[in-house]
Amino acid sequence: MKLAILGTENSHAFAFAKFIHDDPDFSDLEVLGVYGYDATSNERLLKNGYTPYVASDPHEFLGKADGILVTARHGDHHWEYALPYIKAGVPAFIDKPFTVKKEYALELANAAKQSGALVCGGSCLKFLRDLQPVKEFVSQNHIVGGYVGAPINMVNDYAGFFFYSQHLLEMLLTVFGFGVKSVFAYCPDQTKNRVSVLFDYGDFDVSAQYTSSYGYTITAYGDKSCKTAYTFDLGDCFKQELLEYKQMVQSGVMPHSFDDLLKPVTLLNAIHRSYLTGERVCVADDA
Repeated sequence: MKLAILGTENSHAFAFAKFIHDDPDFSDLEVLGVYGYDATSNERLLKNGYTPYVASDPHEFLGKADGILVTARHGDHHWEYALPYIKAGVPAFIDKPFTVKKEYALELANAAKQSGALVCGGSCLKFLRDLQPVKEFVSQNHIVGGYVGAPINMVNDYAGFFFYSQHLLEMLLTVFGFGVKSVFAYCPDQTKNRVSVLFDYGDFDVSAQYTSSYGYTITAYGDKSCKTAYTFDLGDCFKQELLEYKQMVQSGVMPHSFDDLLKPVTLLNAIHRSYLTGERVCVADDA
């Protein structure tokens, strides 16, 4: 299977290309070429022998690639790079943030439904192994509350808040589920890495903090006990993402529904709107 990697400035691009080149679990995959606006990243991939070619246009691989891995840092590029391929039925991995704008996410989903293209992606934090004991605890106990903490990068060239923020949401949704009713967010200074969010699940709340601390933590509170996980090591999350993509293509079945893929985009926009307006934002019926 010949793949094109679109957006080389992200660490995912190098990691995926290295896996395909070195790891026998991906011996049936091949990097056809890459596209990226960052010349240094392109050169690094070439020098390591991880790609034979650097394209001058992201859509240069149409009709040539069997699949695409969209790893650009800016979420708006995900829509721009992926849409023509998805319209052509090409299976796509789309990194976090899936998109920045909700309308872009919907356009990608609708195009995939029409063409039959398979799509997966989002944040790799869904594969964080440390989450599993907490997820199991949630499934076995009456949950009365929770907490999630993750790093944020507010000042950047990749849509600010949206650049890094899906990681926390992927942890939240993996452990506590997709039943968020509303969000209320507070950000006193958009030049600082400080955003607090309250997620209303109806029967309980989960509080969250985005900070400058590079660590991932989650706690589920039952009525008699709690379960916590903390790590700064992502382990094999990147590899699990690529394995999921490969298995999706081989099986012909998407691992997640379009609603689940789009939910983080809805929540990110709700958080952003809430801290800008100071108002609670309902998301219960928002796709």
